[in-house]
Amino acid sequence: MASSSSSNLNLDTRKANIGIERVESTETCAHPSVERGACMVCNSRVFMYIDKDLWLSPDEINGIRKEESERLLNDRKLVLVLDLDHTLLHTTGERKHLKTRQELLQHNIKEDGLIPLKHYGMMLKLRPFVHTFLKEASTLFEMYIYTSADRRYASLMAEFLDPENVYFKSRIIAREDLLAPDEKSLLLVMRHQRMVLVLDDTECVWRNHRHNLILVKRYDYFVARHDLVSLSAMNNDEGETTGELASILKKLKLIHRLFFNPKFKGSLAYRDVTMILDRLRVLRGCKLTFEGIFPSGFKPQNSRLWMMAEELGAICSTSVFTSWTHVITLAATEEECQEAELDGMILVHPAWLHYCYEKVIRYPEANYPIRLKK
Repeated sequence: MASSSSSNLNLDTRKANIGIERVESTETCAHPSVERGACMVCNSRVFMYIDKDLWLSPDEINGIRKEESERLLNDRKLVLVLDLDHTLLHTTGERKHLKTRQELLQHNIKEDGLIPLKHYGMMLKLRPFVHTFLKEASTLFEMYIYTSADRRYASLMAEFLDPENVYFKSRIIAREDLLAPDEKSLLLVMRHQRMVLVLDDTECVWRNHRHNLILVKRYDYFVARHDLVSLSAMNNDEGETTGELASILKKLKLIHRLFFNPKFKGSLAYRDVTMILDRLRVLRGCKLTFEGIFPSGFKPQNSRLWMMAEELGAICSTSVFTSWTHVITLAATEEECQEAELDGMILVHPAWLHYCYEKVIRYPEANYPIRLKK
């Protein structure tokens, strides 16, 4: 049994990891009217993932949130809240998947990220790229695990995702902490919501924080979906550098760069990731290239047009191997216009991009025709 001093040390460490080591009061709220982890009388709230008896008043919560958010911004960091199942990993208890390391080798099954958990009657599959994802994301974000699974399961998964306990520390929010069984809330994350991004494969559990959510393609390694054979049955998987997490990491880096862009007006205290996410949805799915816009030798990646397009969620490229949806240009011949139409590409004037950026909405490309060359 752990000693009293050891327990206090563990509590002090957990509090330090959240930024509340200077809060002295950890007494349970004595009022009888408690609902969903909050007192209806004094509005204090329990933070069980730090300590089961830690109740904080609204003033204490606001003070911690303000101080810790300022600290992160000074370190040029945002906050990233990560779901576990079907986002970072997949587990199964089905007997047909429960194999030892030796059995995996005997059946020529790829064992990258496959971890038998014999004592728990489970097989764990880590999503490809997850360790690289966490390592690189940790330089830009303070990270939380936030799961609907119980704490025992969450802590076990954290051991495989973060074996040295450098990414999450005690920032693991589990089923026992939830304000409602089917709802996840950023009220439990003691940082300003305007600097918090959420990665999850399930949208409905974030009903009050949808604007903070980046919806992740569901990772089902062991389960067949939409009449397709499962990845495990095909002995196949997502690409390490071309899969979902690699794609999401690029998006997170872009959001971080936009948030801390020194060219933006106003201080960091007024910037909001939800506004950046809203802009990124405007031209989502569009793949742009630029023709006859920039002088010879100029790198388009350094142009204002390129940066505006990325900020609106478009993918920009100069590669001839990219399947473009749009060509931003001033003029084209009739033959070039016909070829573009046959290839399903839209030729549009750069003024279209400027207007989309200014109004934060995708305007009809037909309203911004190019000049026809003779």
